[in-house]
Amino acid sequence: MNHPKTLDKNARLLLLVSTLYTIAIALSNTFVNVYLWKLEKNYILIGWFNFFQYLTTLLIFIVAGKLAKYLDRVILLRTGVAILTVFYLVVLLLGSLSAKYSMSLGALLGVGQGFYWFSFNTLYFEITNPKNRDIFNGMNGLFTSFGGIIAPFLSGWLISHNTGFTGYRYIFFISLFVFLVAVLISFLFYKRPSKGRYRLTKVLKQSLTPTPWRNISLGMIAQGGREGVITFLTGLLVYISTNNEFSLGTYSMLISLVALVSYFLVGKWMKKKWRNKGMMIGSLMMALVVIPMFFKTTYTTLLIYGIGTSLFAPLYFIPLTSVVFDQIGKNEETANLRSEYIVLREISLNLGRMMMIFVFILFIKWVGIHYLRYVLLISGILQVFTWLSFRKVFTYS
Repeated sequence: MNHPKTLDKNARLLLLVSTLYTIAIALSNTFVNVYLWKLEKNYILIGWFNFFQYLTTLLIFIVAGKLAKYLDRVILLRTGVAILTVFYLVVLLLGSLSAKYSMSLGALLGVGQGFYWFSFNTLYFEITNPKNRDIFNGMNGLFTSFGGIIAPFLSGWLISHNTGFTGYRYIFFISLFVFLVAVLISFLFYKRPSKGRYRLTKVLKQSLTPTPWRNISLGMIAQGGREGVITFLTGLLVYISTNNEFSLGTYSMLISLVALVSYFLVGKWMKKKWRNKGMMIGSLMMALVVIPMFFKTTYTTLLIYGIGTSLFAPLYFIPLTSVVFDQIGKNEETANLRSEYIVLREISLNLGRMMMIFVFILFIKWVGIHYLRYVLLISGILQVFTWLSFRKVFTYS
C-alpha cells in the first residue's frame, strides 16, 4: 500500500467520511430549500439563507486556517461534522419556525461547512499525491454519486408517504445520525499536528500579481458564481414544476446514477496530459445543456440539464480539483503554505457564490420571477470562464 498510485488507510477513511457526508447532505440539503419554500414560498428568503451560508463558510475558512497552525486538522473535521449535526437538530427543534430564522440557520450551516471543507481539503492534500490524486477524485466522485443515488430517493419517498412535515423530520433526524457516525469514524485518523505562522496575506498578494494563483482565484470566483444559484435553484424548480418531493428524489437519483458511471469511467482513464482538454470539453458541454432551460423551464428541460451536467461534470471537476492541489504541492515552500492556499481557494469560491446570489436577489426584486431563465443561463455558462482562467495554470502543473 506504499505504492504512490495506491490509497492508504487514511485516504480510505477520508473517502468513507466524504461518502457519509454526501449521504447526510443528499438526504436533507436539497430538501432544506424545499422545506423553507413550503413554509414561506419566498425566493428571496431562500436566497438569503444560501447567502449567509456562504458568507460564514468564507469567514470560518479564514479562522480555520489560523487554528490549523495550532490544532490537529482532524479536530477541525470533527468540529465541522459536529456543528452540521447541531444544525439539523436545531431545524428539528424549530420546526415551522425555521423560516423565521432562515438567515441564522444559513449562518450555522455555513460554520459547519467551513470547518468540514477546510479540514477535508487540507487532509486531501496531505493524504494524496500527484500520482494518485486523480484516482482519489474519481473514487470520491464514484462513492459520493452512489450515496447520491440512494439518499434523495429515500428522502423523497419518506416525505411523500408521510403527512405534513413528518417526513422532513425523519430525514433531518437520519442526517443527524449519519453525521454522528462520521464523527466517530474521524477518531480513526492518525493525528496530524501542524506548526508555523499563518501567512494568508502573502498568498492573497500572489492572487493579485501575474502568478498561477491569480488565474486560479479568478477561475474559482467564476466557479463559485456557477454554484451559487444554480445548485439550489435547480432542485427547487424541480419541486415547483412537479409539486412532489418524490419526483425531486427520483430526479436526484437519476442524475447521481449517471454521475456514478461517468466518474467511474473518467476517474479510471483520466491522464494528467488530458486535463486541459477534458476540462474544456466538460465546461462547454455543461454550458450547452443549460440552453434548453433558457427557452422553457420544465421538468423535461431540468432533466436534460441534470443528466447532461452529471455526464460531463467529471471531465471538468477532476482536473479542476487536481491541478489546484498540484500547484499547492509544487515545492516545499508552497506545501508549507497549504492551509493558506486552501483558504485563498475558498475565499474566491465563496465570493463568487455570494455575488451571484446577490444578483439573484436583486433580479427577483427588480425584474421578477418570470425571467429567472436569464439567471440560470448566466450561472450555467460561468464554468467556461473557469476553464479559460485555468488554461495557463495547466502549463505550470
